[in-house]
Formats: sequence, C-alpha cells, structure tokens
Amino acid sequence: MTEEEWCGGIEPSRMLRFLLGTNFPRIQALEAFPDCKVSDRKLRLFACACYHRIRHLLPDPLARAAVEVAERFADGEATSEERERAAAQVRARLDAMEGRWRASRGAEHEALLPTHEALALGGMALWAEAPKAAYYAASNAHLAWAALMNPGEGPSGSGFFTSRLAEERAQADLLRCIFGNPFRPIVAEPAWRTPEVVALARAIHDDKAFDRLVVLADALADAGCNEKSILVHGRSKAGHARGCWVVDLVLGRT
Repeated sequence: MTEEEWCGGIEPSRMLRFLLGTNFPRIQALEAFPDCKVSDRKLRLFACACYHRIRHLLPDPLARAAVEVAERFADGEATSEERERAAAQVRARLDAMEGRWRASRGAEHEALLPTHEALALGGMALWAEAPKAAYYAASNAHLAWAALMNPGEGPSGSGFFTSRLAEERAQADLLRCIFGNPFRPIVAEPAWRTPEVVALARAIHDDKAFDRLVVLADALADAGCNEKSILVHGRSKAGHARGCWVVDLVLGRT
C-alpha cells in the first residue's frame, strides 16, 4: 500500500492488512503478527469504534458492557481476568441463542438480528488477539449495518451493497483517525503539551467528547503547533473515536 492509497482508501480490510503486515487469506488462523506496524491498544480501540458507530441499532446491554470492558482493557484499566469473564458471558449468551438464530426465518430472524449482531461484535472486541478483533469487528460491523438498514434484503441487493459500502468508507475514516498517516509519523514538541492542552486531550479521551477536538486544535495552535496534519484533523468534521491519533499524541499514548 502506498501513502496515497492509505490517505484515500475506502477498503478497511485492505488498510487493516497493511497495518497487520499480512496478506494471509484467513486472519483468524494466524498465531502471531510479527510484522504488525501498530499497537494492540489501538487495534482494540478500532474494534470498539466499529461497534460504537452502529450501536444505536444494537440495543443490548450485555454487548455494550462488553465493549466498555474491551476499551478499559485496551487502556490498561481492566485486567485480563475481567476481559475473559466478559468474553465468557457474551459467548454463553450467543451459544444460548445459536440454535434459534440458525433456524429463524423472516420476521423472527429480523427480530433476533440486532441482539445477535450486538453480541457478536461485543465478543470480537474482547478477543484475546487484538489484530483479529480489529479485522473481524470491521467486517462484521459493515455487514451488520447493511443487514439492519435493509431488512429482508440479501447481500446481493442494491440497498445492502450501498449501505455496506458507506459503512466501509466510514471505517476507513476511523482507521485514519486512530492511526493517522503511518507513512508520516508525527512527533509532538514538548512545548505543545501545555497544562491546558493535556487537560483538554485527557477530557476528550475520557468522556469521548470528540466535539471538543476543534478546541484542542486551537489550543495546540496557541501553544505553537503549526503541524498542518494535526490542526486539520482536529478541526475535521469526520468521525472520530477513542484512540484518535491527535489526542494520543498529546497524551503520549501509542
């Protein structure tokens, strides 16, 4: 992948394979990712972001709680035992509905779809291997979105295709939000990290207050930051997520 392809890409699977450093056909079968270019933390936060983009269609409290555990685990605020316990709860719930889900048709299938997809995404966010969590959460999320937005229409339908493509584009923007431009890594100047800037970045991260990114960009500019990519991203109206590269740059997180 070239820098131009990354910056203009609309295929999250291809972008993720670049980050993971593999073209192996079946990601789930890999035991390790020795050429991965990015951290497990950011990959897991991307998986969570895929869920958050469509969570308004997935009203399941267990799935929502699972993703919250995954986010806290990514940031070192939840233990491996908590992650495993949450993952087991999701698996048990999915296993309990699997028979009915597979046998369902028509209206029953549509009624079960939001819960099934919510639990599937919640479980993926909690997978032990963050690279696999990111890769499969992305694919499941855009397919779930297309199915939920086009009830009764199969994958070959025009509405399904259009919805899937739109969600893939949004996921590509999320990848750029979280990972920035891997071809041009930015190093923050110590002078930019004023108490005001750091406090703003921490609040944006903790509260998911992405509407305050424009305020952060202005504060960075006041602190002497003239790095165009930082200011442009901070002032962008595109979707943002926890793990945003500008916020992480200020907080010193990878």
